[in-house]
Amino acid sequence: MIHRAVPTYRESSPTDTEAESKAEATARESTRGVAVIAVAKAWFLLTGFAQPLVLTRLLLGEGYGLYGVVLNVISILNNVVVAGSIQAMSHAVTDGGVTALRKGLLIHAALGLTLAGALVAGADLLGAGVLHDPRLPPLLRIGAIIVADYSVYAALVGALNGRRRFRAQAGLDITFATLRTSLVLGLASTQLRVTGAIAGFAIASFIILLVALALHRDELRAPATKSVSTGVFARSYARFFAPVLVYQLALNLVLQADLLVMKAVLSRREGVDEAAINTLAGVYKAVQNFAFLPYQLLLAVTFVVFPVVSKSTLEGDREATSDFVRGALRFSAMGLGAMLAVLGGMPGAVLRLAYRPPFDQGAPVLRWLSLAQGAFALSVIGTTIVLAAGRTAAATALMGVMLVAVFAGNLVGLVTAPADLSALTHTALGTLFGCLVGVVFVGAYVHRAFGAFLPAATALRVAACAVGAGAVGAWVPWPGKVGTLLGAAVIALVYVGLLVVTGELRTAEIARIRRVLLRR
Repeated sequence: MIHRAVPTYRESSPTDTEAESKAEATARESTRGVAVIAVAKAWFLLTGFAQPLVLTRLLLGEGYGLYGVVLNVISILNNVVVAGSIQAMSHAVTDGGVTALRKGLLIHAALGLTLAGALVAGADLLGAGVLHDPRLPPLLRIGAIIVADYSVYAALVGALNGRRRFRAQAGLDITFATLRTSLVLGLASTQLRVTGAIAGFAIASFIILLVALALHRDELRAPATKSVSTGVFARSYARFFAPVLVYQLALNLVLQADLLVMKAVLSRREGVDEAAINTLAGVYKAVQNFAFLPYQLLLAVTFVVFPVVSKSTLEGDREATSDFVRGALRFSAMGLGAMLAVLGGMPGAVLRLAYRPPFDQGAPVLRWLSLAQGAFALSVIGTTIVLAAGRTAAATALMGVMLVAVFAGNLVGLVTAPADLSALTHTALGTLFGCLVGVVFVGAYVHRAFGAFLPAATALRVAACAVGAGAVGAWVPWPGKVGTLLGAAVIALVYVGLLVVTGELRTAEIARIRRVLLRR
């Protein structure tokens, strides 16, 4: 008896087809979201670099150091509110629509006024007391205006993110970056100097707030979609928002407090000139501007990771979450490797590209601090995944571990450091220690909770390719500014080539990236 072979395939059901189409649509939307926000962030960084390029020449070492200290204090508060607000409002608007938008704005207006008032009231204690500089209090009070504006502005950006209006979100980033740079540099060039730079920032924050409100005009006028009392909404919102604020405070202290710790410790030493300490702070701030590149560029990933992971978690799709986490971290690590290869391979040339002496003396600091920020960037993507799954306490605890490790590393390094350029290296090494501790803890937790993190093979290949490409920058002389730009391009090309040779970056992936960028 002859048996005919029976096909083992089954036809796709409508449900299967719909699920696949939905997954593909989500992937396309997420990838394009990353791309458009990355473009906005690139412009933000480009205009942001125009500021220190000019400000270091206008304010010189001591003035730029004073500006940098004020900016870090304001940025810690701003970034806490901005990131926490974006995530909280994104989550709330996704679920509550127009009602959540209106009530959320009221909460953020109250929060902004509270924080700004606290900064005004505590300016003397923080500026003249903790940071030991009597010139800081009036500057911090001007910065309070920025804090108040940012609180409401960030909520409006979060509403755009929750509705996946990534293009509008990117447009606000581009507009604000342009306004801020123009006003900061314009007023800093007057006799106001440091005061003018901070006042320009304050004016730009108020203008962009008005623009963001205009973008939401139709939603604010639309009828409410749900009937929820303000008290019920506030309690529900606070349950998500309050823990996120604590998390963001820890995150931004890890990111920026090392400069403040250095100034506070060195300023209290007997016989130390305050102008010299501010000059050191200026050099460190100049180095931070480049070292923050890995984290700032990878922020685009977190903006898209949050809503996608939040949605897949609510739907209980663990496999989709795991695949997305693995893919997001893998491509983030490859992008990170290119930046670290350039910054670590030619730190002195990179600094001389933008600065004049004494700011170019921070080359050893840039190498260590950029590595620290690379580890920090991966940690933030990991903790954003944890937050998106609703595990705010765990994300806060993980960031708290990193914060303690960074503070400990900074303090131990500064105890033995003299009040000269070597203190900057000690501070950066302390930050690197804490960030490495943090990425280990974050990686272990995310892998246990979601079944995925950065694949070990990817981490090893990316590290090897970055070291190999960075060696080209370290061993080959690249004279002049044109030479530096050429060297950076060569390092990046060598790095990509090594990724292809090692098999980490495949031809099909390159073609897919090109299609997304060209919108084919």
